[in-house]
Amino acid sequence: MSRSTAAFDNAAGDFAELSKAIGNLIRYKLPNASREPRKMLVQDIHRRLDAAQCTLNDMQNEVDKADLSTRPKLSYRLREFQAELAELKRSFTAEDDSHRYGTDSPPGTADTTRRQVLSNQGATERSRAALNRTEQIAVETENLGTEINTELGNQREKLTRTRDVLDDTDNTLNTSRRTLLNMGRRAVTNRVALIAIIVLEVGILGAVLYWKFAT
Repeated sequence: MSRSTAAFDNAAGDFAELSKAIGNLIRYKLPNASREPRKMLVQDIHRRLDAAQCTLNDMQNEVDKADLSTRPKLSYRLREFQAELAELKRSFTAEDDSHRYGTDSPPGTADTTRRQVLSNQGATERSRAALNRTEQIAVETENLGTEINTELGNQREKLTRTRDVLDDTDNTLNTSRRTLLNMGRRAVTNRVALIAIIVLEVGILGAVLYWKFAT
């Protein structure tokens, strides 16, 4: 497991705890809270939502640092967490709006309005989130394909350069081989010439000695 994946998993655990706590506050405590406790709950939820958003930002940083093989999986998980946080924010806004709207309504009207608002907004936003996730997956798949094509192009250029280097090396070896052959031929030619000169000199010396002693 890479360091980015481990850090992402740790942040995901923190986000899960925050999300669960925020959901419980919105669903169970906030609807039944009186005025002053409700204000404190609203402030607490705002703080927790901000903390959850900061955690998602940290997760995005880890996704950006991840390698190509793990980035799509981490990106998909991050989008799910982002959709989860968006749903919590919408539920919180709907609950707060329905509370203000139903303050002066007859008994039961506020609860009915709240349920209708939450149901309608939840269905609409889930559909929108699904469409957004599909679009993001398509875009990231396209980007991944582009990155892979670029990497393959770079590898092909490296292989081409390597082949050129090998060709140059082969040409250099052939040139060196021909040079060595030529040097060998010259050495043999020089040796034969030297032997011929020595033989000629010996013959001349012998002729001179013969002429000197014969006369």
